[in-house]
Amino acid sequence: MARAPGVGKRTSGWGYAARVLFVLVVVAVLVRVGVHNAHSLRHVDLHLRPLWLAGAVPFTLLGGLFLPLGWRALLAAYGSDVGVAPSLRIWCVSQASRYIPTGVAAFASRIVLAAREGVARSVAAATMLVELGVVIAWSGLAAGVLLPSSVVPTPWRVLLAVGAAVPLVALPTLLRVGGRLVPRLPKLGPHSLRTRPLRESELLFAGNAVVKSIGFVLFAAALLGHTGHAVALLAGSYNLAQIAGMVGVTPSGLGVREGVMAALLHTRFGLGNAAALAVALRGYEFVIELVWLAVASTLARRIRASAPARSGSSREG
Repeated sequence: MARAPGVGKRTSGWGYAARVLFVLVVVAVLVRVGVHNAHSLRHVDLHLRPLWLAGAVPFTLLGGLFLPLGWRALLAAYGSDVGVAPSLRIWCVSQASRYIPTGVAAFASRIVLAAREGVARSVAAATMLVELGVVIAWSGLAAGVLLPSSVVPTPWRVLLAVGAAVPLVALPTLLRVGGRLVPRLPKLGPHSLRTRPLRESELLFAGNAVVKSIGFVLFAAALLGHTGHAVALLAGSYNLAQIAGMVGVTPSGLGVREGVMAALLHTRFGLGNAAALAVALRGYEFVIELVWLAVASTLARRIRASAPARSGSSREG
């Protein structure tokens, strides 16, 4: 059935309005928490423990590899074969541009770069949306399972976990149904979807959620000290804050993710420490992203440098 003129714009407008409303709710909650914990906000007691930080870095780095590999598997599910190095380069370059307001640059840059590798633009765009949904679902499942009921009431935790688990289990069916309902994207037709690489992508995105949660727990220990009593709270808060950052309208969720994390952790660590930890995490992960961007750029240069040599040797043969 053809879509009526203006329906897409209205849907997009409602979606944007919902995200703005979400940010306003987060701000209101954070203001309320700040007012009731003003004394704690001024007390920040963070001390760097290098050994714990050294333990966190490998896990955070590994998470940065799982995401582009998960997207590569998604492309394979729709018949697009892209090498590991190009996938890493495309993903890292587009990720770096997500701090530009509206986030359109990150979306557009990945589509353009993927097209240079022979990926249809419709497939590149759709797989980015699927990637976002799967990453949110895994984070939602982790948050629902790990967060204590003293922080998030049990009914909401159950709703969050079940609401995330069902789409993950039914993902192939959901995508096939979606392919039938979106005739303007023939590349996403239900018969072109391959289940095995799709499930592989889900596992890779799950791996990202696991290793990054471990990395954050170790990073928190590096700044806060003894956190063994709050491992589940830290991991659950990290994942719920990740969702908030992806849903919020600010560039890369700036402020939104930090606000949600501070609100979730303040009862255990104090609002000052929780807010400082959230801000420090942003800087730490940005450095990790720069490392992966440097690795991806180096790989791209080496591939371009070796291409003439390979073509020359093939002509000689």
